[in-house]
Amino acid sequence: MQMEKEMKGLLVVVMVSLLCVFGISKECTNIPTQLSSHSFRYELLSSQNETWKEEVFEHYHLTPTDDSAWASLLPRKTLREEDEYSWEMMYRNLESPLKSSGNFLSEMSLHNVRLDPGSIHWQTQHTNLEYLLMLNVDKLVWSFRKTAGLPTPGKAYGGWEAPDSELRGHFVGHYLSASAQMWASTHNETLKKKMSAVVSALSACQMKMGTGYLSAFPSELFDRFEAIKPVWAPYYTIHKILAGLLDQYTLADNSQALKMVKWMVDYFYNRVRNVITNYSVERHYLSLNEETGGRSKAFGAGSPV
Repeated sequence: MQMEKEMKGLLVVVMVSLLCVFGISKECTNIPTQLSSHSFRYELLSSQNETWKEEVFEHYHLTPTDDSAWASLLPRKTLREEDEYSWEMMYRNLESPLKSSGNFLSEMSLHNVRLDPGSIHWQTQHTNLEYLLMLNVDKLVWSFRKTAGLPTPGKAYGGWEAPDSELRGHFVGHYLSASAQMWASTHNETLKKKMSAVVSALSACQMKMGTGYLSAFPSELFDRFEAIKPVWAPYYTIHKILAGLLDQYTLADNSQALKMVKWMVDYFYNRVRNVITNYSVERHYLSLNEETGGRSKAFGAGSPV
């Protein structure tokens, strides 16, 4: 009896030891890498050290057709199969609240809401309005004009909008959304003229290139994306521009912005179709390793039109 207890105890110790060894030696793929840091990625892409770049990007992509790679990931399925549908429906409702059925929530138009001028909320809104009015049209669209081959008066903004940043242009998308929402909330005519001037300037860039493409960086970044080569986040940036233009249409009734969105969507639809046609659908899925969210959001932004 005593021997049996000792054997069982030994077996437990061995099993625990094996689990510990497995846990220690197993790499957790959910831990963010250095590339998750925007500052690190900017420093890396700006560097002339090609050896450093090769070392960092060596294990950059995970091939979705590689069963062993997928099998080594931490559990991908935490829901019971019968719960998946309801979870997906809830997620879709959160993503698109206006499409939800029922009368649980009803959205109030920003045009019909005004804040009390004596409240801290109004003060905060006014501060945001002053900031939006400070921004310069020529600086906002500088890199777009450069990409389109148009004259570039003034200087570009720095930071994310710097001419050497692979994310340049996405702040402009944020500006288009923010200004459209602010105008709907205040009907400030000075802001209306400024944001309309930005849309017109961007339209001129799109017309100059003549393909529907519109971005602050050249389409070469998408060539790299489709070739499964390191690139920052071109579709993330395009989504911000698409979303901003859509906000200009839905909140400020700018029909020019809607035409631009449709032309952009046609351009990127054809890019994806060409990848699948000229290579394979597997090549398309490979590229999604870089920007699963950016790609789906970009085409989601264009879906209403």
